[in-house]
Amino acid sequence: MESCPKKSRKIYEAQYDTFVKWCCQRKLENVNEDVLLVFFAEKSKTLSSSTLWAHYSMLKTMLNVKRNIDVSKFYKLSAFLKRKSEGYKPKKAKVLTLDQIDKFLLEAPDKDFLMIKVALIFGVAGACRGKELHELTISDVTDMDHALLVNVRNTKNNVDRNFIINNSNKNGIDLIEVCRKYMALRKT
Repeated sequence: MESCPKKSRKIYEAQYDTFVKWCCQRKLENVNEDVLLVFFAEKSKTLSSSTLWAHYSMLKTMLNVKRNIDVSKFYKLSAFLKRKSEGYKPKKAKVLTLDQIDKFLLEAPDKDFLMIKVALIFGVAGACRGKELHELTISDVTDMDHALLVNVRNTKNNVDRNFIINNSNKNGIDLIEVCRKYMALRKT
């Protein structure tokens, strides 16, 4: 299973299991290009083309590992997936402006939104992924009086990294104090 990313192994296995169950329901024993074409044609009725490609990639890896089947040579299947991608327009995530962020930090009541404010500050200052934010603990933050030093462990690429939160905010928002207020609540 070395060709399957370690952190994604469960997702790859689940995708493979879904395919195997689908084959069992149809009493299909051999996997070939025609079987995969029908499988992906059915999936294409409910999934976007980007999701189809992701499932194809996972299944390609798992079929290669578990059954020694090289799906990359199934040209009709890849042509089918390419046709499904024609005209596909991915959804763009909505992005907050700096003014919207500052307005939220200034106006949202701490009693309701303190944790979200801190997650926003950490997320923007450290370009953190959701999983990285979720795994942060108080012990990962060092208060250096004039700044906070944050150590992010267990990153996507397995390399720990650090970032600093300081008060270089144009609207005079004391980002450090917002974070300290939250950390004080978490220590008790």
